[in-house]
Amino acid sequence: MSLTFWFDVHSPWVYLAAPRVADLARKHKLDLLWRPLHLPRLLDEIGGVKPLEAAPARVAWFRQDILDWAEIQGVPLRTHPNYPLRNSRALRACLLAQDEGKAEAFVTRVLKGYWAEEADITDLDQLARWGEAAGLDPDAVREAASSEVLKARLDANTQEAVARGVFGVPTVDTGTKLYFGNDRLDLLDIHISRGQIPVA
Repeated sequence: MSLTFWFDVHSPWVYLAAPRVADLARKHKLDLLWRPLHLPRLLDEIGGVKPLEAAPARVAWFRQDILDWAEIQGVPLRTHPNYPLRNSRALRACLLAQDEGKAEAFVTRVLKGYWAEEADITDLDQLARWGEAAGLDPDAVREAASSEVLKARLDANTQEAVARGVFGVPTVDTGTKLYFGNDRLDLLDIHISRGQIPVA
C-alpha cells in the first residue's frame, strides 16, 4: 500500500510538509511515492491563483502564516532573495532520486537548501553536491537536471496531477482522497489510523 506525495520545491509549504509526510508514511508502514510536478504550469493549466499574485491582504496573511508554522515546527525559514528561482533542474533531479530510492534524503535536502539556507537550486554543482550527500552519483544528478527525457516525465507528472484533481502542493494522494496542505496532515493521520481511508 502506498501514498503519493505531489510536490514542487517552489513551495515553502512543501518544505514544511515533506518530513512530516515521510514520517506519517513510516508510522503507518506505507510506501511513499515522491511525485514532483511543475507548480506554475499546473496553476496555469487549471486557472489557479499563484500565491504571490493574490490580493495584497492575502499575500500578507500568507507570509505571516508560513512563518508561524515554521516557528511551530521549529525549523528556520528564509525566502531566497531572488525568489522565485527556476525550479525545473531541481525537479528533474528529484525524479532521478525517486528512481534510485533516495527521494526523501535528496528532496528534503534541496528544500532545506532553498528555504533555510538561501541556496541556488539552479546551480548544477550545488544539486550534484546535495545528490552525493543523499547517496546519488553527482554526475548522474547533473545529467538528470538537464535531461530532456526527465523534462518530459515532469510534464507528464504535472498532467497526471491535473487529472487527479490536484490544485496545489503539498498534496498527499491516498488513491481515493486528496489531502492538500501542511495543515491537513494531522487529519490524514487520524483518518488512516481509524481505517477510514482505503489506501491504494
